[in-house]
Amino acid sequence: MRRLIICAVLIAALCGCTAHVSKEETAASALDTASVIKQVGGIYARVINAYDHIRTVNGSSSITGTIHALTAQHCSADWQQWVARVENYDKQHNDGMVGFFEADYWIMGQDWHDLSVSDVKVRSMTDSTATVELNLHNCGNVTAVQLQMVRNEATWKIDNFIDETNDIDWKSSMKTYLNREGEHH
Repeated sequence: MRRLIICAVLIAALCGCTAHVSKEETAASALDTASVIKQVGGIYARVINAYDHIRTVNGSSSITGTIHALTAQHCSADWQQWVARVENYDKQHNDGMVGFFEADYWIMGQDWHDLSVSDVKVRSMTDSTATVELNLHNCGNVTAVQLQMVRNEATWKIDNFIDETNDIDWKSSMKTYLNREGEHH
């Protein structure tokens, strides 16, 4: 009987420790999720500010520089390499024509007006990756966007943009475009 009581006490103690660790892990996970949501909100606040600045001060002629600056600051090295490869291919083969980037992945379109984001949510997360969903408001339309993110030291970077409303996976589309056009890596 004494052994049974000792076993019961040990089991209760172990369950209490497990529950305590689980609560700490849940709290840490919630903090990580909150930090990703805050960072995505900050990224899109800078995006919206940059596009508003173009509209009011510079005109649309400076859009390419703005896209490149935002991409350099907020996107992964892999994303930047794919964008550069597509742009280099288009410069060499499209004789000044539009090429792959007929629309802008930051705003999911060519034009912009009344940009905003809402309903930013982390759908999944590991130590090094996160999938974030948000609604992008542009020109009176709402586009469901998924951001695939990677951790770069303490900062989260966007590794892919997926327009869920129009079923466009931007990184996959860049890869397909280059493979179809004959560029091999």
